[in-house]
Amino acid sequence: MDQQLSRMTRKMAFLPGLVFKRLTSAFTLSLGLVLVVTSSLSHAAVDRSQLTEEQRSFLEAYEAIKANDRPLIARYKQTLKDYSLYPYLVYLDYKHHLSVTPDRLVAYFLERYSPDSPLPRRLKDRWLRKLGKQQKWDTFLTHYRPGEYRAKDLSCYYYRARLDVSTQDSALNEDMLAFWQTNLTLPRQCNPVTAHLKKHNLITGARVWQKVIRAMHKGHTRTAKRLARDLSATDQKQLRFWIKVYRHPERIEQALPGFVTPVIRKEIFKQALQRLSYQDPENALSELAKRREQYGLNQKEHDALHTRLSLRLAYRHHPKAKDFLKQVDVENKDVDAMHWEMRSTIREGDWEHYLSLYERLPQTEQQDERWQYWLARALDELNKDPAAVRIWQSLAKTRSYYGFLSADRLNLPYRFNPATTNPTPLPELKQKYPQINILEELKAIGWRYSFKREWYHLLDRLDEADFEGVAQLMSNWNQHALAIQTVSRVKKWDDLSLRFPTPYKEPVLQAADDNQIDPAWVYGVIRRESAFSADISSPAGAIGLMQLLPRTARYIGRQNGFKKRDYTRLTRPESNIALGSAYLRYLIDKYQGNRVMATAAYNAGPKRVDAWRPERRALPADRWVETIPFNETRKYVKAVLEYTTIFQSNLKGRYDRLQNVMPVIPPKQLDADRHQKKQAKKSPAQRRG
Repeated sequence: MDQQLSRMTRKMAFLPGLVFKRLTSAFTLSLGLVLVVTSSLSHAAVDRSQLTEEQRSFLEAYEAIKANDRPLIARYKQTLKDYSLYPYLVYLDYKHHLSVTPDRLVAYFLERYSPDSPLPRRLKDRWLRKLGKQQKWDTFLTHYRPGEYRAKDLSCYYYRARLDVSTQDSALNEDMLAFWQTNLTLPRQCNPVTAHLKKHNLITGARVWQKVIRAMHKGHTRTAKRLARDLSATDQKQLRFWIKVYRHPERIEQALPGFVTPVIRKEIFKQALQRLSYQDPENALSELAKRREQYGLNQKEHDALHTRLSLRLAYRHHPKAKDFLKQVDVENKDVDAMHWEMRSTIREGDWEHYLSLYERLPQTEQQDERWQYWLARALDELNKDPAAVRIWQSLAKTRSYYGFLSADRLNLPYRFNPATTNPTPLPELKQKYPQINILEELKAIGWRYSFKREWYHLLDRLDEADFEGVAQLMSNWNQHALAIQTVSRVKKWDDLSLRFPTPYKEPVLQAADDNQIDPAWVYGVIRRESAFSADISSPAGAIGLMQLLPRTARYIGRQNGFKKRDYTRLTRPESNIALGSAYLRYLIDKYQGNRVMATAAYNAGPKRVDAWRPERRALPADRWVETIPFNETRKYVKAVLEYTTIFQSNLKGRYDRLQNVMPVIPPKQLDADRHQKKQAKKSPAQRRG
């Protein structure tokens, strides 16, 4: 077994980066996680024999639309004119054949079905592009509303339409110039707009440099070079030098050449120090101290840069981080810097300094349960017990990570505070919101994308009293992620039956038993990762309930004897749960049963978690969690610990106290000592081997 784990450790060197997969997305859940539906699953396979005659006819009509069988389409439209999905039939026909659909029919559709359906907006988006491409400017201006769409190409069509009316409009020129300056890149549809601005000498060298500087600070060197084509040869030479420093920030330690102007010199200096701080923050701070006057940084610029560089030290838990952060005037510190200075005091156990920092927080921040908990910890460590007890007593009334920690401090029972719900009955909802009939039909035919779009659209029209009724309906339909987001929209945090359901119970219990781990922990991870959506993937490619990356799943599957179909079908709940649970087993073994570290590693990867361990002395788990460098992982660990406790109560009627699953975090030195002892037991020949 030990040899197998050793091989696993070597082969899984890639894993740290694989499980850190939170990015941007289309659909934000209440738990703060963002996820998107995989395109291959937009239409689920359905058994047509179980469908109604209207549902089957609708799907047949869609096939006719794709084949552009006009007589058959007309026949189906007549047959289905009273069917709730009839608007979809018209929309799909116009969408697929927009190039030959008369504008008057599109305009009528937009008027007929707005604002009760999401379809007009989607069709209008395509239609406006058609009008712009055909340069039908009068019709375009009649239907385009500035600000309705964020697409840059539509904005450019709008400006071109206005130019068609008048090229001498000074207000229009100002609008176009502001648009040009705001966007680093523009699509080809904007070329006439840019040409007009150049013709009227509105795109000056200074304005181009403003965009170049923004592009460079975003790391978009190709965009910067493309923009610089409108600059002089000398300016392009400056940019080429800047790009060299961007790629090799250590060059900032040398004098910059004379052809670089003071303004650009300062920008190069500031960016180079920030990039240097990723590898050597202490050296970057030293260079800032030596050269701030040379590059003309004012106090505000200096403090902002000093703070960012100091935070790089704080993320590494560098012993000097707190001292560097102290050097910045309080009024020039942003919230992130204040928080990290406080975390540094927590990590080091400098409780007196924590109290002084807490006093400087804005009043609203002081009421945050996070800083309240640490205020009590500081007071307790400084033997101010009565004040600490009062704070913990208040926090212990809440159902949260800090509420549970506070209850542990006073040995009080956990408070789950479930709310009694009284959702609006379904018949009443259907009468009030006809869209629910559409949702029901879309669900039946397996059109998942359309279902979610209709649900989003419905949420924007619900009365507050009806949210729980719709959430209950989503839950009844096993759309648990949508149920969670529905109740979260109106902050119904205490509706635990909807927020913490237990679907997939049989595979979860089986996988937990196979891997000898707590099923509530598996549920806690699923709840945080996907909120029970089996058919989703992150932008980084992690898939399914437990958000596994395919190569991670493949490796775990092969090591644990899974069949290939199990680790290649990650949207299948049973496979995903089994593989994710096996990975949790690997992590809990790696960290000698420490669930806190295993949970952090599931999110950020073992390599990062190993780097975050204290150097020489063990650290209480609550202090370690609070000082995890990644915001996402810090929130993730707290959430999974909280959710696991709630699921334990749901599944077993009892729970493990956090103090019993949060042992101290062992130092890095402990592993080094263990390795040294193992080496000492070996013979010289073995050590050489």
